[in-house]
Order: sequence, then C-alpha cells, then structure tokens
Amino acid sequence: MTNLAFALTDFLVVIGVIAGLWRLWPQRRHGEVRMIRMGLVLMALAALVGTIRFASGEVDGPLATAHSIASSYAAAAGLLLIATGLALIAFRVRLPAGVTRYIRMGIPVFIAFLLIFPGSDSLLGALPALALLIGLAGSGALLTRRDWPAGLVWLAAFGLLAFASLVIGGSREATTLGLANWHIYHTLLGVWAVLTGEGARRLFSGHA
Repeated sequence: MTNLAFALTDFLVVIGVIAGLWRLWPQRRHGEVRMIRMGLVLMALAALVGTIRFASGEVDGPLATAHSIASSYAAAAGLLLIATGLALIAFRVRLPAGVTRYIRMGIPVFIAFLLIFPGSDSLLGALPALALLIGLAGSGALLTRRDWPAGLVWLAAFGLLAFASLVIGGSREATTLGLANWHIYHTLLGVWAVLTGEGARRLFSGHA
C-alpha cells in the first residue's frame, strides 16, 4: 500500500503536466512554447519512471537508478528549457526560428553529455538553481512591464517551485504533519506544472 501511495504521488506530476500541456496547446506553434512543452514532457517522463518503479514494487535496483537519472535530467534540462522559453519572451529576445530550434535541441543534448561526462556533477547540480533564477527573473520582467495576467502566474509557478525545492526537496524522506515530504513535494510539482502551462497560455496568447 505504501509503494502504491508513492506511485500515485509521482503520477500526480504526470497529471499536472498533461493539464499544463492542454492549457498551452493553442499556442503550440511558438518556438518558445515548444521549449516549455519539451521541458514539461521531460518532467512527466521522470515522474512516469517513478510511478512504474513504485507500482512494480521494485523500489531498489535498476528502476531506482533509472528514476534517479531521469529525475536529475529533468531537473536540469526540463527546467532550463522552460525558463529559457519564458526568458526569451519576457526579455523580448527575438531570434530566428532556426536559432530557437537549435537552442531547444541543444539544451537536452548538452545536459545528456553532462550526465555521462565524469566530474560534471557540480555543474549538473547547479543548473536547476540557475533555471529557477532565470524563471524568477523572467517573471519579474513581465511584472515590471505590467503584464499582470502572465507575470503573476509565472511568479506563482517559480515561487512554488522554489519552495518545493528548497524547503521540501532536500528532506523528502522526512514527514510533515504525519505526511511524507515525498508526497508533498510531488503534489507541489503537479500544481507547478499546471501553473506553468497556464502561465505560458497567458503569455503567448498575446504574441500570436
């Protein structure tokens, strides 16, 4: 039963990503939206591996390793894709479609290289924090130019992510008010995914 609870909590992230992707679907033609969409998909894939890991009952072993790798990859590549997609619009950086495509494909390839390159753990571990800072800066840029509908949702999304990562993420094996922090953390990630999709919808609907 405990493993099933952990599997369901991981699957909440998948559900949140599906909802987020549905919210931003009308703006899917934007290159920046494709970055955000790819980032969300990577988060969902990592959560799906976790769901399979716990649902299968094989908490340790190869599935645990795969879950750890997928989570590290999603935390770096996924978040960086999302933050970059936001920043390009928030800071009004206009790039040719081909350049945007190279960035969208280059980030995942670069992170994959870091995963297999010895001695890159420190850099890989710093990338989620960098993505968080870029996302908060992009949210602030939207608010500075009074794009309230999008800016407030993006700020809520990255503020929630910061809380989940800094306050809950480092102690996922502990409990809060009788509830495992693992469950709280993944529930917050699910909400974050929905906010990300909604923020993208509000932002890019004005850039048709």
